[in-house]
Amino acid sequence: MTGIILAAGMGTRLGALTQDRPKAMLEFEGRTLLDHQVAAYRRCGVEHLVVIGGYRDDTIQCEGEVVRYRNSAYDRTNMVESLMCARNELHGTVLLSYGDVLFEDRVLEAAIRSTSAIGVTVDTDWRPYWQARYGDITTDTETLRMEDGRRIVRIGQPDPGPEDLAARYIGLLRFSDTGIRELLAVYDRARAAHVGGAWQTSSRFEQGYLTDLLQEAIDQGVEVDAVPTERGWLEFDTKDDYELATRWACEGQLREFCALSLE
Repeated sequence: MTGIILAAGMGTRLGALTQDRPKAMLEFEGRTLLDHQVAAYRRCGVEHLVVIGGYRDDTIQCEGEVVRYRNSAYDRTNMVESLMCARNELHGTVLLSYGDVLFEDRVLEAAIRSTSAIGVTVDTDWRPYWQARYGDITTDTETLRMEDGRRIVRIGQPDPGPEDLAARYIGLLRFSDTGIRELLAVYDRARAAHVGGAWQTSSRFEQGYLTDLLQEAIDQGVEVDAVPTERGWLEFDTKDDYELATRWACEGQLREFCALSLE
């Protein structure tokens, strides 16, 4: 089993906080976000860990041994191309996470236990966290529509309607060997058809999000399943996110607002 952490982005919405480091190197509750994730993976029995850097890759350090890759085109590409920088690691069972999120062990364990070829961890109780984070549940949302409470049919589109907010994508995925082979085949076909042009929600294929690749897989008939969890995670997308989470931690309110307890 391989755990891959995407840590190549510039984190421009965090302002001065990421002037000299990538988002994954932000410190929170005594550890960097990266070290929190690495520790969680290891507690859950995942020992082979891969970190894909890019922006200020020279500052990336973490506890213990990891395999390192670098997306040298980090400033003009996005998550899909970062992942493909480590393509030779994409075999067997693969867990994939964004470097700017924290999650409890129980959330990671739910992903590990999934028997789906492609399993996407989603939060079905996301509204209390969103309300505390933004003051409403309509800000910064995207489509996540499921059929039969399990199969994802739409993901990642902006401006979702009420029927498209069944759960919240949190940036943690699991692929079986079959699932990862299906995903790579989808990527190769999409790249041949769209490289240099618009693709899914992205203005250029090279700037594609993971949700674009997941939607492409769904459009090509590949089954993508939800792995449902209830809160227990935290995202650091903006300066406000970081300051709010820091305040919650100082005031002992992390569990109250996002049901997160860190080891």
